[in-house]
Parts: sequence; C-alpha cells; structure tokens
Amino acid sequence: MAIWFELRKLVRWLFRRPEPPPPPGTGQRYQATEQAEARRRLLDQAKRLRETQSHRESAQIVSNAPMTPGERNGYGTRDHG
Repeated sequence: MAIWFELRKLVRWLFRRPEPPPPPGTGQRYQATEQAEARRRLLDQAKRLRETQSHRESAQIVSNAPMTPGERNGYGTRDHG
C-alpha cells in the first residue's frame, strides 16, 4: 500500500507543476511565420484580382455610336432599364 501512496503523491506533484515557459523568441518566430504566410496570401489574392480585372477590361464592348456631349460627360443621363 505504501507504494501506491507514494505513486499518488508523485502524480499529484507532477500535475501541480506549471508548464515550463517556452524558449525565448518562440512567439516572435511564430509571429514572423504567420506574417509571412498572410503576406503571401494577400499578394496571391491581389494578383488574382489584377488578372480578373484586366480580363474584364479587355472584354468590354464599346459602342461606336455617337454620343451627345451630356452622355460623354455623364450629365443628364438616366437609366431607362
């Protein structure tokens, strides 16, 4: 029985011990890694948006019909949709 008492005491002692702090600089390394990944994702997203916008701009249909001065300047035009 005495061994069980000692074992129980040892287990309690082990569970009460606080976690040792991480080595210095660990948080900075994680933060630098996360920032690099976020930067890469943002640059990829910006590249995709640029490619999508340039594709849309090149596919626009421009009418060759003459426009009035108001239509050219965007004044007095109404959407009759």
